[in-house]
Amino acid sequence: MKKRSLFAAASFLIALVPAFAGDVATFVNLGFSPDSAYFMFGQYGMDQAAGKPYAETYLVDDKLNDFVAKGVVRKTFDASLEPGQDASGAIFALVGEEQPLIKKYRIDHLRPGRLLYVLMDGQEPPASLSFRDFKAGSSYEISLNQSASESKGQASASFGIAISYTAKDGTAKRVVGGNPDIKRQGVKSYAIRRIIAAPDEKTLVFIVEKRTIEKGDPGVRYMVEALKLP
Repeated sequence: MKKRSLFAAASFLIALVPAFAGDVATFVNLGFSPDSAYFMFGQYGMDQAAGKPYAETYLVDDKLNDFVAKGVVRKTFDASLEPGQDASGAIFALVGEEQPLIKKYRIDHLRPGRLLYVLMDGQEPPASLSFRDFKAGSSYEISLNQSASESKGQASASFGIAISYTAKDGTAKRVVGGNPDIKRQGVKSYAIRRIIAAPDEKTLVFIVEKRTIEKGDPGVRYMVEALKLP
């Protein structure tokens, strides 16, 4: 089933993900720099092995499609949560500790970009997307191509993203993201969870959900693929 978005357009993509066994992380959009040169995101959850909340932050150089120096931070907090409490305090605490880096790259938490597409919880992820950006007058045809395998009980998977983009003037372009040659260990499959247009309306960020398996326990992690529209 195809999920259609009535949101809008622009461009960028990038990301990565860690390996805490058997938990479902929560993605957090931490914002862009004013010039859209940098994007920051985080994720948090419970480290099932330690029974402690953890958080991770990632600061991406959008042009290089890579993390800035010291831009990947992971921390498990020595705290116990009571029933009914969640681990969101971990991301707040980590963001507070990362203020020097946030200020250096001028990350603005009030610049989250423009949401073009979102996969709602409980919906099956489609292999391809087709939607129109009514604000920009452009349209998109996007395919997520993935390959999964298992060896000696260890799952691994890779993916690539093919984007066909038609601008308001009818000009058609094709862009690719991801790397089908990179097989990530412990990953069973991928899903495009969100697509965000950066404030410059020229960069797209794909929030990619990684469905993991660690010691038989399923989990979810996030990575970001970033790309520039032609």
